[in-house]
Amino acid sequence: MKKILAVVMILMLAVLSCGKKEESKTLRVGLNSVFAPFEYKENGQIVGFDVDLINQIGKDLGYKIEIEDQSFDGLIPTLKAGKIDMIISGMTATEERKKSVDFSDEYFKSTDVYLKKKGNNNVTSIDNLSGKKVGASLGTIQEIEARKIPGATVVPIEDTVKSIMDLEAGKVDVLILENVIALEYMKKYTDLEVIGEKPLDSGMAIAFDKGKHTELIQKINEELKTLKSNGKYDELINKYGLKVKK
Repeated sequence: MKKILAVVMILMLAVLSCGKKEESKTLRVGLNSVFAPFEYKENGQIVGFDVDLINQIGKDLGYKIEIEDQSFDGLIPTLKAGKIDMIISGMTATEERKKSVDFSDEYFKSTDVYLKKKGNNNVTSIDNLSGKKVGASLGTIQEIEARKIPGATVVPIEDTVKSIMDLEAGKVDVLILENVIALEYMKKYTDLEVIGEKPLDSGMAIAFDKGKHTELIQKINEELKTLKSNGKYDELINKYGLKVKK
């Protein structure tokens, strides 16, 4: 009887151990699905460059990827609360963000563009936006840039789609967006135009809670190098038309 109980206990421990091992191989990835072409919804599914990239990384490293979609400004607080394991959402690896999170190597770098609605003759240059309403998505580096403009009234907007709608409705005079995102939306909203562009100091990277995922970050950095060397990274760049965006 004791032998039978011992065997049962061993089997139960083995099952529990396998369950924990399987659980540890799942990565909960946070994003905000309104940043086409990096993450957006198509036929009810979240797709995009970031989604394909993290799924490829997960596949190659043996992780199951679970996508958690939420507001951009809530991503880092959710990460710090332990509700997700990482963020891949077109997030720029700024020095300010590095105070609270760790980043992978940068995987894409773009510029900021300033948009206005065609026919708005009150705005002619990004060098004189004093007295103008400047919109930017809440919690983004574009909001930070907007707040540096002397005399401008900054209008933080919940997400990218709403910011585009606000620009079209005249609720803001100018909207700051990342280059590739702006150009993607301009395919649909043809009454918008670029009036200026500025370089970004940093590129996009994957974010992790501070000091908790050193080994995983190293693995992902190595995988990013592998994807760039074996051509799979360029395949994704071409798939989403990112190579021609400047």
